[in-house]
Amino acid sequence: MPKMSELDLKSLLKANYSDALASMTASRLSEERAKALDYLYGDMDTDMPAGEGRSKAVSTDVSDTIHGLMPTLMDIFTSGDEVVRFEPVGPEDVPAAEQETDYVNHVFMQRNPGFMALYNFCYDTMVSKNGFVKVYWEKKEKECKHTYYDMDDQQLAMLAANPEIEIVEHTIKDMPGDAGTESDKSSAY
Repeated sequence: MPKMSELDLKSLLKANYSDALASMTASRLSEERAKALDYLYGDMDTDMPAGEGRSKAVSTDVSDTIHGLMPTLMDIFTSGDEVVRFEPVGPEDVPAAEQETDYVNHVFMQRNPGFMALYNFCYDTMVSKNGFVKVYWEKKEKECKHTYYDMDDQQLAMLAANPEIEIVEHTIKDMPGDAGTESDKSSAY
């Protein structure tokens, strides 16, 4: 194994030191979030245990406030027709901005669980000190199998010319009672 240079060693040590600090900070934040959830649901036993003969009743004002705010917050974000709105830069951009607005709102609210994503984001933000929504575009190819009957040579040639279509099977049959006529059965993706 080649000897590591002093600069490489310092870089490696600094990276490990940074990782250790980040881990400690993440651990502390994780503990704070767990404690916040305990408080939210009225579990105060670890920090404020009830003495013997004392009431164990805990006020859930914070939880009640957060759950009371959620409908109002969701109304702010989702009550209109547009969760997202694209503003045109110039007059020539108006049709494109309107189309983009319609499309993104449709994808976010209809094709995805947009309402629940916003709800969880707002709730996590109030309870855990931050909330995240991961946005990504997933491209999927969809394969469909079709079977065609009684195609003539010209129709088969048109299918074969399409680069998006793969012909996986092609048979030629004689029609009963018509010895000179041929028909095709093709399966294509």
